[in-house]
Amino acid sequence: MRHYIWLARNRPIRLLLAAWGVSYAGDLAAFTAASVYAYHAGGAGLVGLLGLAKALPGALLVPLVTSWSDRVRRERLLVATVIPRALLLAADVAVMAGGGQAVLVVVLVALEGGLASVFRQVQAALLPWLARTPDELTSANTAASVMQSAALFGGPAIAAGLLAIGTPQDAMLAACALVAIGAGLLAGVRPVRSEMVVRAAGPLNQLKHDIVEGFKAGVWHRGAVSLVVPAAVQTFARGVLNVLVVVIALNMFGLGSAGVGWLTAVLGLGGVLAGPLAAILVRGRRVSRCFAAGVAGWGVPMILLALGHAPYWPYLMFGAIGVANVFDDVGVYSALQQVIPTPSMGRALGVRRAILLLSMGLGSAVAPLLIHAWGARSTLIATGTLLVVTAATFLPSLAAIDSKISVPGPGFALLRNVPFFSPLPYAITERLASELQSAAYEPGDVVIRQGEPGERFYVIAEGQVRISKNGRQTAQLGTGDSFGEIALLRRIPRTATVTAISRLETRILDRELFLAAVTGNPESMMNADEVVSARLE
Repeated sequence: MRHYIWLARNRPIRLLLAAWGVSYAGDLAAFTAASVYAYHAGGAGLVGLLGLAKALPGALLVPLVTSWSDRVRRERLLVATVIPRALLLAADVAVMAGGGQAVLVVVLVALEGGLASVFRQVQAALLPWLARTPDELTSANTAASVMQSAALFGGPAIAAGLLAIGTPQDAMLAACALVAIGAGLLAGVRPVRSEMVVRAAGPLNQLKHDIVEGFKAGVWHRGAVSLVVPAAVQTFARGVLNVLVVVIALNMFGLGSAGVGWLTAVLGLGGVLAGPLAAILVRGRRVSRCFAAGVAGWGVPMILLALGHAPYWPYLMFGAIGVANVFDDVGVYSALQQVIPTPSMGRALGVRRAILLLSMGLGSAVAPLLIHAWGARSTLIATGTLLVVTAATFLPSLAAIDSKISVPGPGFALLRNVPFFSPLPYAITERLASELQSAAYEPGDVVIRQGEPGERFYVIAEGQVRISKNGRQTAQLGTGDSFGEIALLRRIPRTATVTAISRLETRILDRELFLAAVTGNPESMMNADEVVSARLE
C-alpha cells in the first residue's frame, strides 16, 4: 500500500499513467469500431488485414521514434506522437461520415495504432527517471499495467455501448476524444532530469547506430533473449486473438457486434481486478517467472475457450486472460528495466517492440488461414498450447535472470542511505552505483588531508574514521556514513583531515559524477546544503 501512496503523491508518474490509460483506451475503442466496420464490409479476412496493417506501421515507427528517446526529453516525444493520433482518428470519423471505403478506415486506424505503440516503450524508458528504487519502479510498472487493463476495459466498453445504440462512427468519435485528453494530460509530466547521448555524424548514421545499439541491448543482450522469445509468441497469440474475437462473438457464441467490444472489455476488467495481487507477487526475486506465468496464463484460457459452448464461457476465459496479461506485462517490463543498460533503454525497448509488433501482425495475418483450415476452436487450442510450451521451455532461464537482477547490489544500498542521494531516480542511483570505485585503508592512514584540493566523494562500506580540523578531532564516522562533499560542492580546499581508525573499506565517486547527480536534482541539492551547513558549523 505504501508504494501506491507514493505513486499517488508523485505527480509526474500520476499524470503519465493517466495519459497512458486514457490514450490507450482511445486506441482500443478505435480498433474495436474499425474491426466491426471491417467485418461487415469484408469478413474475417479484412479484420485480419486490419491487425496486420496496424502492426506494420508500428514496426517501422517504433524504432524510428524511440531512437530519439535517449536524446530528447521523453515526455515531449510522447506529446509529439499523441497529437497526430487524435488527428488521424478525426480523419477516420470524417471518412465514416462520408460513407468512405472500409480499406481507408483500416489504413487510418493502422497508422494511429502504429504511433500508439510508441507510448508504452517511451513510458518504460522514462519511469526509471521518476522512481527511486527497484520496488518503486515495479510498483509504477504494476500501476501502468493496471491502467492498461482499465483501458482494455474502458475503451472497448465505450465502443460496445456506442455500437449497441449507434454506429461505428460514434465509437470512433469517442476514441478521438480520449486520445486528445491523453495529449492534454502529458503537458504536466516533467521529470527532474534525464540523460542524453551524443549524436552521431548525421541522421541516417544516427538511426543506423540507434537500431544496432537497440538490438544489442534489447534483444541480443544477455538475458534479453529469454525475455523476447516468449513475448514474441505471446504477441503472435494476441494477433490471432484479435481476429478470433470477432469470430467468437459473432459466430461461435452469437454475442452480436457489441459482444466484440464487451469481450475485450472483460479482458481489461480481469486485469484491473488482478492489479492488487500483481502488486504483491510481481516483485523481488520473481519478476521474470511472473512473466512466464503470464505467458502460460494466456494459453490455458485459450485452450479452455475452445471446449465451452455456454454464452457466459467466453467472458470467463477473456477475464482469465486479462489476469494473466497483468503478470505478463509487469513482469517483463520490470525485468527489462534492470537487464537493459539505462543509457540504451529507449532504443532497446523500441527495437524490441518492433519485433513484437511484427509477431502480432503475423498472428493477425495467418489467423484467417488457420481458421479456414482448422476451424476457430482448433486454432484456439493450437495457439494456447504453443504459449504453454514456450513458457515452460524458457522458465529455467527466466529463473536465472531473477537470481541476478532482483536485488540491488551493496553499492546501490550504500548510496540510497546518503541523504542527498536518496531523492534521486532509480536510473541515476543505479548508474552511480555502477561507477563506484573501491579503496581500502589501514588504521592510521590519512584518507584526505585538510587544505588539499577535493576530487572525490567517499562512502564508508566498513570501518570507522576520525574527522579532525586544525589538529583537533571534531567527529567520528562509521559504516554507512559519507564524507568529502564540502570541497566538491563549495569548490574549496578540503576543510578537514580524515584518518582511518580501523581497517577501512570505502566506495568512491569522482567529482564530475557526484556533482552531476546532486546538482541536477533540487531536492538532492537542498539535502546536500543542509549536510554541508551542519558540518561547517
